[in-house]
Amino acid sequence: MKNLLQFTLVLLCLVVSSKTIAQQDKTMYIFGHSLIVHATDSDETTVPHWLHLLSQEAGHSVSVSGQYGFLPQHANLPPTAQWGFSEVASAWESDTEDFTDANFNTILLTAANFAQDQPSNVNYHGNPTTSPLSATLEIVDWIDSQEEEAITYIYENWPDMAGFIAGESFPPSEPEFENYNNYTLGGFHDWWIDYQDFVQAARPNENVRMIPVGPILSKLLMDTPLNQIPILELYEDNAPHGEPTLYFLASLITYMAIYEEKAPSTYTIPNTVNGLVQANFQSTIDFIWDELLAFNYGNGSSRVFANSVLHIDSKSYNKISVFPNPTKDIINIANHNSPYTFELFDTKGLRINQLEVVNHGVDISNLTDGLYLLKIYTEGNQVIKKIVKH
Repeated sequence: MKNLLQFTLVLLCLVVSSKTIAQQDKTMYIFGHSLIVHATDSDETTVPHWLHLLSQEAGHSVSVSGQYGFLPQHANLPPTAQWGFSEVASAWESDTEDFTDANFNTILLTAANFAQDQPSNVNYHGNPTTSPLSATLEIVDWIDSQEEEAITYIYENWPDMAGFIAGESFPPSEPEFENYNNYTLGGFHDWWIDYQDFVQAARPNENVRMIPVGPILSKLLMDTPLNQIPILELYEDNAPHGEPTLYFLASLITYMAIYEEKAPSTYTIPNTVNGLVQANFQSTIDFIWDELLAFNYGNGSSRVFANSVLHIDSKSYNKISVFPNPTKDIINIANHNSPYTFELFDTKGLRINQLEVVNHGVDISNLTDGLYLLKIYTEGNQVIKKIVKH
């Protein structure tokens, strides 16, 4: 009996172990462009290359297929796999296989880095029918029809640098680079947060996450010892395409977001990446991890981690309550800390202007039943609440 029990325990351990390993195997499709895969004579200017090496060091695996384009082109479905890497296993042969044959569990998609002059729910300049949001929803809906369990991550990239450099030359001066990074952390980042919120409001049942790659890069390059890395060892032009160091850092952020664990500090970084990264590897990993942990919705739930329900270190956690929810008429907003303003959006991301403000809330009795997105602004922060009108 004792031997049978021991045998059963061994089998259970093996089953649990195999499930854990399986969950750490990523089969990824990327709707991307050159801020994820920059075509040079080396795969070191691509995120998948470094993602593979980090995964391998940690005992995981990743296979990748993907394509170039911007969101309107990506919404021309089904996709066509265009990429190949010397060391990264291909996930899908689009010429001979259906998309579902690959069993993708991870999707990365990204918008253009020069479309942030207007909200993501506004149609592109010169395109009267398509916005970043509408194209994204087409892609998300199609993915759901093909791989219902796949997790979609919005890859927040970094902005075009040309507008921050006098005469659009290159490289930027230190003040110009500082202004560029401040924009990445400011208006540029706000655009992506609104974009994710619009997607979530329109598709509340879809698991759409976001990886704040650009803002974390800017913080690393301003607030850590990596601020001593020469700009020309990070960027090669004002687009700005990157050198291996930049794509390695971007892959570190991406790795920790999709695997939901710290990157392996045992990985030996090659000398094609600036030596300051290796010299400060553990502290860089810790810094990125803390940034990802703090990237939350107003209720404390993670914007990035698919399996992490709540992080109570959110700055806005539990400060604002909205009730009753669902409601048929009045939404009460209670904030015990400071004054606030708010906006209400429908599931298409359109702002609702005809609202009657009552005491500490708003009357939505004249709106049609359905889901709405309430954005509350307070003390420089914003809190997102999903409102159900019935």
